[in-house]
Amino acid sequence: MANDPTTPAPKPLSPAEALSTAKQVEELADKLSACADSIHQRVMSDIRRHGGGEVPESEQAVARALLDAEIELRQRANRLYADAAACIVSSLGQSQQTLVRLTADAAAKIQQITRIGDGITLVARLLGLAAAAATGQPAPILSAVAALKLQLDVIAVHNPPPAGAGAAPPAPAADS
Repeated sequence: MANDPTTPAPKPLSPAEALSTAKQVEELADKLSACADSIHQRVMSDIRRHGGGEVPESEQAVARALLDAEIELRQRANRLYADAAACIVSSLGQSQQTLVRLTADAAAKIQQITRIGDGITLVARLLGLAAAAATGQPAPILSAVAALKLQLDVIAVHNPPPAGAGAAPPAPAADS
């Protein structure tokens, strides 16, 4: 019956229909998992920076908090994989490409952040997006996307691009 002229053709997805298929929800879960990978790499890099010497207690506390957040982000991403069909949103008004770009930007920013408070807030925003996506409801997802965008803008202000192409990123500041 594929040639039946009375059967309407499947409607193509518009660019504003993010998270409208299980595959798109799984793609977001992939990007959130990549952010968790980035968190782990950053924490380990910060620990290695001490060359086997003692890591100050304040840095240990931040590392523990970030590693806990990494685990939670992975768990939420895994839940999105498992529940992808239940997390479909009918009309989000955001493009899938925007969500993918935001989460990819977040993963990159985690490696460059110089202010600990910015990093902790960014991870919290990623966790919020994962939790909102799991609801399948547009309002919490849009709110989480807006909060993530705002935090990425804050980080861009606090972490201007290095002057020289080969310049090493500055060490993380202990203050927030």
